[in-house]
Amino acid sequence: MKNYQAILLAAVGMGVALLTMNGTIQNHIHFSGVLNEVLFTIIALMGSLCGLLSIDYKKLVKGLL
Repeated sequence: MKNYQAILLAAVGMGVALLTMNGTIQNHIHFSGVLNEVLFTIIALMGSLCGLLSIDYKKLVKGLL
């Protein structure tokens, strides 16, 4: 996975999780229960964590310097 894909995955996952916790995303996705909403948030946070863990930080720092 390239760095921009990993950064994009982390940003989108965190954005979806924050919008779900804020309640904004419920205007677009209608959950059938509270447990579904909680699991959706956890899955979004796990996707964000996977994105953060898959970034090649050595290559990122080398490209920035």
